[in-house]
Amino acid sequence: MINTNLITYIERIEDIDILVESGVKEAIIGTSTLSRFGNLSNSQAQDIAKACKSVGIRPVLEWDILMTENVFNMTIKTFEHLDLNAFVAIRLQDPGAVNYIIENYPEHKIQMILESGGHHNLEAVKIWQTLAGGNLERAILSLELSKNILEEYIRELDVEVELLGLGRILLFYTPRSLVAPMFGTDDKDHKQVNKAPIEVSASSEESPHKGFPVIENMHGTFMFNTKDIFLLEYLDEIGDVGLQHLRIDLRFGHDLSLLKKIASLKTNFSKEKATSIKDEYPVVTNRGFFHVNKSDVLFKKLKNYRIQRSDMQFIGDVVEVNKKKHIGIVLRSRQNGLKVGDSIRLHTPDGKEKTTKINSLKTSAHEEVSHAEHGQVIFIPHISGISVKTSVYLDM
Repeated sequence: MINTNLITYIERIEDIDILVESGVKEAIIGTSTLSRFGNLSNSQAQDIAKACKSVGIRPVLEWDILMTENVFNMTIKTFEHLDLNAFVAIRLQDPGAVNYIIENYPEHKIQMILESGGHHNLEAVKIWQTLAGGNLERAILSLELSKNILEEYIRELDVEVELLGLGRILLFYTPRSLVAPMFGTDDKDHKQVNKAPIEVSASSEESPHKGFPVIENMHGTFMFNTKDIFLLEYLDEIGDVGLQHLRIDLRFGHDLSLLKKIASLKTNFSKEKATSIKDEYPVVTNRGFFHVNKSDVLFKKLKNYRIQRSDMQFIGDVVEVNKKKHIGIVLRSRQNGLKVGDSIRLHTPDGKEKTTKINSLKTSAHEEVSHAEHGQVIFIPHISGISVKTSVYLDM
């Protein structure tokens, strides 16, 4: 029997039965205003929290957004319309939010999110124990800690520890809007993605890697690893080091019923069974840093020589491909523009080369133009065999 507790997110009251059947004793609940990826209203969150309590599941409110002063002042007004007594604890990441809860709601326990930033040494984690005092019930630690370091932290800390065991890995965050401008809009109403998410795929400028999931919402822009974390093959070792809580994140379109199979590993663990779950999981996965292995580091593939450019005919890169419709090109050169009648060469990341003559140019607002210059995203008719991150040159 593995004693590590499984916790997960809940977004629908109808899913409580799955959590009960899976033996999950704690559920994370996120509202659209407080949580980076939450989509619930205050009333929906409270109803789910009360329903969780009625079946013995601890409901935890997620307040994990990072805030400017103006956003913070607007966000705390949420608590005028939210019954915090419906929740047993609050998950926090912003230091201002931590201080606000300690000063205004000292009776509530805090689960501190320390997955990013400067929390990669024990003293940095311990300082939160000092600051939060008896309010702190849990530290949520970084995936970048190896098994040995994690075991040391668990031994040295006086609070329970949590780690992400399955789910997306956040690589990058900015409060700025990076996706909407690519489509020619900064409309704030359009970006209420907790109601209508904007999700796209991104590629790397310096490597052949592509397919990074990117989400933009009212809280900013988030980019994730192409591979999800999957530590279930090491669930026995996770239990041995004394980890109290392992988080299973099946948001972003996954089937929550997979929880039942995951939970069965606690009572009947085998690596073969865990591997079969991984094979069933719809996204490619990795093991993070839990088991560090030098073979995971492929330095030779960090740079893609095919997209390193030096000649003066360079124009820009393909940033969008819509089959049978168009190709979107961002013009990066300050010297070279693009106009109707020009011939261009397109060099794909996998080494292919194609040439074409520009017969029409359209802006992101679908307006026909005769020429375009540095900084613009311009659209030309679709060309087969062209992918995102293809380099574009004048053919002279």
